[in-house]
Amino acid sequence: MIIGLILAGGLSSRMGEDKALMEVDGVTMLDRTARTLRGLGVDLVAVSGSRPGGIPDRWAGTGPVGGMASAAAVLPDAELVVVPVDMPRLGAEVLMPLLAQRSLPATRWEGHPLPMRLTLNAGTRDALATLMTLTGRERSVSALQARIGTTTLPLDGLDPLFLANCNTPDEWREANA
Repeated sequence: MIIGLILAGGLSSRMGEDKALMEVDGVTMLDRTARTLRGLGVDLVAVSGSRPGGIPDRWAGTGPVGGMASAAAVLPDAELVVVPVDMPRLGAEVLMPLLAQRSLPATRWEGHPLPMRLTLNAGTRDALATLMTLTGRERSVSALQARIGTTTLPLDGLDPLFLANCNTPDEWREANA
């Protein structure tokens, strides 16, 4: 089973508005990201965050790892495609190579902790639970990846704009220019 997990539980404080509801070509980022995941053929699209139909964050204000840990508590064992909601250029060319590489529990792009493929099983659930007892950088996506083992793919020819993660209005304008 492959589950697309959209991380959409943040406060969007640097952006000044809910990033999940921002639009590209008339489609909200949440809907656009879900469509991208469905286009990959995922079996289920899940949304992390306290919004209608979402998986509420059990640990508010703990960032992406808190969202993943909250989702891990309710999702079955599966391969997850974990994506932040604020990547306006995200597409199959970014996600398919992550799904293709399954030698370690996680796969990511060089220099980019997200998006990633994550094998959700007892081991990753334990790692997430341990990280939730930590603070700061010790509870980061990179810390999770180091703890469980991660394949890092080289960016060879991949347009960096496809991996643009927009947290501020300036980053949003640049990624959507």
